[in-house]
Amino acid sequence: MVDTLVPGVSTLTSQVRYYSLYWALAEFAEERGFDAATCRVVLRRAEVAVAEAAIAGGVIKLAHGSDRVMSLRNRGVTGDMAAAGPDSYSPRAWGFWDQYNGPNVVIGTVSVDGGALRSGRHRCPSAVRQLFRPMLELVADRPASGADVADFASMRWAEDDTADLEPLAELFTATRGGQHVPEDWTGNDLTRRATLRILARAGQVGPAAADWLSALRHAVAYGDLVNTDPVLSTEQAQAWRGVLLRHHSVGAWRRLWARLVNQVVDSRGSFTRDDLHEWVTSAVSAGTVREFVDSLPEAVDGAGNPLPAEEIVRTGGDDTRSDVALLLLGALRLDQLDGRAHDAFLGKTRRRRQFLDPHWVKFRRDDHADRPLAELARAFVDDMLAQSRRVALRKLRVDARGQMTLFTKLHERNGRYFADQREGPGNVGLRIVQLGGMAEQLGLASSTSGIRVSGHAADLLALPA
Repeated sequence: MVDTLVPGVSTLTSQVRYYSLYWALAEFAEERGFDAATCRVVLRRAEVAVAEAAIAGGVIKLAHGSDRVMSLRNRGVTGDMAAAGPDSYSPRAWGFWDQYNGPNVVIGTVSVDGGALRSGRHRCPSAVRQLFRPMLELVADRPASGADVADFASMRWAEDDTADLEPLAELFTATRGGQHVPEDWTGNDLTRRATLRILARAGQVGPAAADWLSALRHAVAYGDLVNTDPVLSTEQAQAWRGVLLRHHSVGAWRRLWARLVNQVVDSRGSFTRDDLHEWVTSAVSAGTVREFVDSLPEAVDGAGNPLPAEEIVRTGGDDTRSDVALLLLGALRLDQLDGRAHDAFLGKTRRRRQFLDPHWVKFRRDDHADRPLAELARAFVDDMLAQSRRVALRKLRVDARGQMTLFTKLHERNGRYFADQREGPGNVGLRIVQLGGMAEQLGLASSTSGIRVSGHAADLLALPA
């Protein structure tokens, strides 16, 4: 669902100027007739040059790989860091293009033909082309060095008013000359604009929010603004409501799984299923499942609008009991959401139910309603162990010699579980942090002391002033 709602952005696309870099490079490669191999060489050199320019400008955080380039320079490396090898700026064959490839193709700045970069459906504007032209012409002939950075003055990587920002702002907001004409754009362009518009409006109505995700959650996931606000009362906002509420359940499962694996790691030996049951039993409260559900915060108001029950539960503690509560709140949301919000809440499971989805939790809840909460928690442990095995078997690889490789953090052998690597508890990304960050880089907003949406953004996105 996140992929559907934020096309052209990923959790790894944090720097908006890489869209303009590859936009200019794609047209340059097409003009020169570069094949895939040449594209790769020139692209890697260009990424090193961009890193060098960021270092020279004192803004290493604005360029991928700049910390690595600076480290190599400090070690006295003077060779070609764009070439493969131990002194390379990136171990990946295509450098940081690997993480911008799909988003650039989706957004329409680049197309790929047999591995070679070519122009996308949006032709590169003259301003962007001229911005990167001197650097691209140099790296087409040889690797850039730190001494060449002065020749790239036009990039002004440390500045916030470079010539690529306005074309990129129009691309992200689906406007031309400050005007939005829906017929001129594809469905992905319109969806990306809709999400950016919702996000900017969330910043307007919640300027005191700690960050972009908090602003979106409080404007869209809870309350009645999706029904009453002139900007937020849309199908896309309803979809975001469903995604944001489901995000709590996904995060709860991930944290529970991380605790389970880390219990095994910390044991410095092995755990049996009974050991894991004992652990989870000690981590939850006494009483029945029904009593526990009745004790949860109110999830809807009198008009049926979601209340921030999940936020209250998380504030109360980040522990196993809280995550079980979040899963049970997710089961309640099944009957509280409708329409587009309900569909997005279930995502791909809307028609085909899956293991551990809210339907699964609801079934477990009803089956254990008058039984101890600890018994439900033990059932969740069994469910996670079974799902882990299913996923591991799905990823099983057998090489030409018949040797099997099982990709899993938790291994089972004769009824005992082993783990030698800890599992991270982080939730999946929603791409909102990246989209909000790029909006700031484009000069459309700021979040340094509360969220502020610029007048220019309000004009481009048709927001109230």
